[in-house]
Amino acid sequence: MKEAFISLDENRQYEILAAAMDEFAEHGFKRASTNRIVKSAGMSKGMLYYYFENKQSLFDDALDFALVHIEKHMLVDIASEKEGFIERCARLSHIKYRYFMAHPEISRFITSVFFSHDLNEEQKMRNEKFIEQREKILFDNLDLTRFRDDIDDGTAIKLIFWTIDGYTREMEHLMKTEGMDFNHFDAYFDEFDHYLGAMRKLYYKEEYQ
Repeated sequence: MKEAFISLDENRQYEILAAAMDEFAEHGFKRASTNRIVKSAGMSKGMLYYYFENKQSLFDDALDFALVHIEKHMLVDIASEKEGFIERCARLSHIKYRYFMAHPEISRFITSVFFSHDLNEEQKMRNEKFIEQREKILFDNLDLTRFRDDIDDGTAIKLIFWTIDGYTREMEHLMKTEGMDFNHFDAYFDEFDHYLGAMRKLYYKEEYQ
């Protein structure tokens, strides 16, 4: 980011980057219009290029901002509480839900980035590192005593993870083909919680079901 942009009030920075993220999420990098971005952000095109070198640097800065914001406001301290694997999955999903509702422009942007072919190698590596961090958070500080004694812990975790991964891939497919309706997240997570409850009955001791 240029010093001129960094010197702006944080709220104004967010407004400009939010306008950019909305545009990139809606149209992708190649079809994104800086004219629409400046109109949405309430600024002149000259000011946009005063703050950013070009559209690519604006995209890069928006992506950096989004990933750091998610790390600070969504992923922090998730693994600090010892809990069962299914409870961890449930808590993480609800934290994501609340974050998506509070910051829809970041959520739509990051979702679009994950399916984008416009990323350079450095950005792909950054995304992969982000995914690795998310998976580490998912598995750290778990209470494995909740699993049934007749099921190996590693096997149970893999089966649960594969089930959740399959559900996630189904949701991702809907995002790509039909678009994710952020106004109906309650329904998505009600369904997800139903599946988590079924998995508790399958893999947990009776007292933890």
